[in-house]
Amino acid sequence: MPLSRKISRVVTVPPIGPGFAGPAHTAAAVIPPGDFEVTDPFFLMMDDRISVAGQMGGEHPHAGLETVTFILSGTMEDLGGKLLEGDVEWMTAGRGIIHAEKAVVSEGMRLLQLWVVLPENQRHIAPRVQLLARDRMPVRQEPGVEARLYSGRSGGLEAATINAVPITLLDIRLQAGASFGQELPSSYNGFLFVLEGALTAGDPSVGIAAGQVGWLDRVSKVGDSILNIRSGMDATRVLLYAGAPQNITLASRGPFIAGSEAELSQYFAEFHRGGFARASAMRIRS
Repeated sequence: MPLSRKISRVVTVPPIGPGFAGPAHTAAAVIPPGDFEVTDPFFLMMDDRISVAGQMGGEHPHAGLETVTFILSGTMEDLGGKLLEGDVEWMTAGRGIIHAEKAVVSEGMRLLQLWVVLPENQRHIAPRVQLLARDRMPVRQEPGVEARLYSGRSGGLEAATINAVPITLLDIRLQAGASFGQELPSSYNGFLFVLEGALTAGDPSVGIAAGQVGWLDRVSKVGDSILNIRSGMDATRVLLYAGAPQNITLASRGPFIAGSEAELSQYFAEFHRGGFARASAMRIRS
């Protein structure tokens, strides 16, 4: 029997506040940085929202990490193409990339951006960008449940997404009272972020509701585990992110993640030298 997983910690996301891209931009930290031993392999996740259509921010670099950008509503378009509602951009920065080139968003755009720390032996790989189009993702249908698979495996389905760190990402919609089981390697760390409704996971006495993050318990046994979730009295939408911890020491500054201050300095030097690739030239639509 697979080991049953449960929610061990519940975090309420702070209220939406001012963002970095002008008065039309607001944001909240779903996963704030600074506690990587607990959140490994996830470094941070932001909930960004735009109230007025137009340009959002400016082009900027990344290195040593992957960004997983999930468009919850609206659209975002830059020189590399257009992301529609439900699309995910999976960008592997590797040794260095520049993205968000002339990014324009629609009114009411909302996105989640997750930073995933790259393994030590892949921090300097060539960058790549995958566009995971919503309508092309595998969908697992069960009574009262629709689970769209963006990365990893679910039931008999497998996503074609290329991962540097093994990651499972599911967008799960449940009718009131519906249940869903997701198998995960026991070693995976993970969390549920509820967008609508409420649910329990594993232990029926521990629930989370919209605007809350439920972190899964960490287990030491090797093998498979299963996470059983059940929606409450209303329809529920929840995102599941789970991945293999990297168990490494980090140094971070701005948009770069490295293993040391010396490596960070190398990233900055290469960026200022003009050695970073441009994301607009490499987006692959899956």
